[in-house]
Amino acid sequence: MQAELGHLMQLTLQSPRVAAQRLMAWRLPAPAVWLAVALMAVISALLSCASLLLAPGRAEPGMIEPSILAMLQNPLQVAVVQGVVMVIMAMLAQGVGRMFGGRGQFVDALVLIGWTEALLCVLQLAQIVLMLISPGVAAATGLFGMILFVWVLANFVAELHGFASAGKVLAGIIATVLAISVLVAFALVAMEG
Repeated sequence: MQAELGHLMQLTLQSPRVAAQRLMAWRLPAPAVWLAVALMAVISALLSCASLLLAPGRAEPGMIEPSILAMLQNPLQVAVVQGVVMVIMAMLAQGVGRMFGGRGQFVDALVLIGWTEALLCVLQLAQIVLMLISPGVAAATGLFGMILFVWVLANFVAELHGFASAGKVLAGIIATVLAISVLVAFALVAMEG
């Protein structure tokens, strides 16, 4: 099983659409998928808190918004937020894709988002190790991770829905993020004023 997961991670980097097909072909029962998402949220939270403790200068006053710093010092809170974000991402991946004629199912979207988080956890672990050796290389690894995440996500969503173009899906992801950002900004302004 461990070798298969390693091979699947490698396949995700080389051919994300084929990896998505394999992940969805597993047809995991919904309770197992929810458990995997919860596990990824906990692992991600622990890694985030560990990186905060190890990062030089990040925990100094003024470097991080105090409310975010307080949250990062509570791994349970971070895990809950991470879990909610993964579920919302799966809902958006499934829902927005269906609005454009896709055929993806929510459980499959959740599997793909959970797997993407697993990949990011491995990258975050590497980043923590690099932080101890070379903070600059660790920062570059973080940037690489963001680019990798967007590329894998676009390909996974394209495969989830049977879309031919990952580039069009990427444009849809960007448009969705912008639309949500505008809605959140309007909501915040309405709450304040």
